[in-house]
Amino acid sequence: MKRFLFILLLLLLCCVRLPAQAEENDSVPIRAEVADTMKQGEVKQEPEIIVKVVENRIYVENLQRVMILEIYNIMGVKVYSRRIPPGNGEYPVNLSRGYYILKIGRTTKKVAIR
Repeated sequence: MKRFLFILLLLLLCCVRLPAQAEENDSVPIRAEVADTMKQGEVKQEPEIIVKVVENRIYVENLQRVMILEIYNIMGVKVYSRRIPPGNGEYPVNLSRGYYILKIGRTTKKVAIR
C-alpha cells in the first residue's frame, strides 16, 4: 500500500512540475525575437514585394535591394536562380507547364505555369 501511494505521489509531482518547466522554456525565444525586431522603440518594416506571373514572365515590384529570385519545382529541386536589381522588373523564364515555388528573400509564392 505504501509503495502504491509513493508511486502515485511521484506521478502527481511529475505532472505538476513538467508544464511549469515547458512554459519557462517557451517564453525565452519570444523575448529574443521581439528584441531583434525592435530598435529603439521602432519596428522596422519593409514594403511588401509583389510577384506576378503571366505565362512565362515574372513581374517583381517594390524590391528595395539586390536579391536572388529562386524557383523550385514541387519536388523541391531548384530549377532557376537569378540576381534581381532593386526596383520593378520583368524577367522571362523558360519553364514547362506545372506548379512552382518562387522565393525572393522572405517572400514565397506558389504559382502555376500554364
